[in-house]
Amino acid sequence: MPSTTTTTTVLDTGEMPTVHTFFRRELRLAGAAVRRVPVGDVHRARVVADHLEYVGRALHHHHTSEDELVWPLLLERVPQELAPIVELMQSQHERVDALLHEADAAAARWLTAAGGAERDHLADVHDTLSATLADHLDAEEQRLLPIAARCLSQSEWDAVGHRARAGTRRGEQLLTFGMIQHDGDPEIVARMLSGAPAPVRRVFPALARRAFRRRALLVHGTATP
Repeated sequence: MPSTTTTTTVLDTGEMPTVHTFFRRELRLAGAAVRRVPVGDVHRARVVADHLEYVGRALHHHHTSEDELVWPLLLERVPQELAPIVELMQSQHERVDALLHEADAAAARWLTAAGGAERDHLADVHDTLSATLADHLDAEEQRLLPIAARCLSQSEWDAVGHRARAGTRRGEQLLTFGMIQHDGDPEIVARMLSGAPAPVRRVFPALARRAFRRRALLVHGTATP
């Protein structure tokens, strides 16, 4: 039977919804970005597909960190009546992961010739992925994070962030921070850099903002999507 032991302090889990703004926005915009690509424009299709691959890979890594570092601990500790909430998170991750695989396969077919039917199918898959992810993130933020805040230690929670940072490719660190920074809570975004040296805290946000704007203009045609 799971333990009902909780930590003596309540964690601040506000960083997680801030990170989620990246995925909510980019997947909400994904279908439209695909549909704007002219039929036969393989170069433009590659630009958009590369961006969506980056977003999907970042989301998969984010979810894998939770699968490995959060859900098992919670299932050990939450009262039995709360276990279905954790199990719901697991099943939703499986559904999102299946859609990510479907999107990857659809993108590969689209990139052969940038056909209209393949483009529209990929856009439809991303529309479904966006809606599915939004339902999951709503449930996680409203139902799961309050439980995690009482059942995990600070070091256990910090390990999730460490895993996320370690899994970000070096060449994508500025862009990823810019993706989070764009719609994230400014106080929480600043706190995410609080352990960095002062020069990094001063310079990194500006460089990340520039990286985000370049990518947004390239993919969405605006610096403020």
